Amino acid sequence: MSLKKAVIIIIIAIIFQCGAKADETIKAENNAYLHNNKGLLYLKEEYYFGAIKEFEMAIDLLPNEQASATFYVNLGTTYEKIGYPELARPCFEKAVSINVLNFDYYKKLAENYKKLSLVDEKLNAYYNDTTSPLNDVMTGLLYIQKGEIETGIIVLDDFCNKEPNLIITEGIKEYLKNITKEKL
Repeated sequence: MSLKKAVIIIIIAIIFQCGAKADETIKAENNAYLHNNKGLLYLKEEYYFGAIKEFEMAIDLLPNEQASATFYVNLGTTYEKIGYPELARPCFEKAVSINVLNFDYYKKLAENYKKLSLVDEKLNAYYNDTTSPLNDVMTGLLYIQKGEIETGIIVLDDFCNKEPNLIITEGIKEYLKNITKEKL
């Protein structure tokens, strides 16, 4: 074999070897989003068992990340759709604990407490717990779920005045705008 052919074969071998390397790193976050998205498709198709399994896999991959709060809400929503609000409750509670500044998660949790007839019990607990100003958010929502809409509006409006710079405040203000329009 000539030297020229040997050099060409070596160069070709090097090129193929360099091109054959792949990133074998498993990215749990990407996979979690894929499972969540697949779960959403299943939920849309009313394939609830598949949706539950996909949301659970997403949660298993990212159990305590802020993004996983969405996975917990999706799982809780699925449980409610199939008539199991008691299974949805810990999902919504976990979502609120992971992402404390998402107002929609508080609304879902308050609605879930109403479905489970826990409004009075939880209202008492949140009202008496002064460790976090965010407990006022749940207190206001629970008053509204209880039917004491004016009191709930006052509590939420007071929260907005005390905490004007929090991200959650904008969601509360929008909610108050909508609920006062409905009330009129």
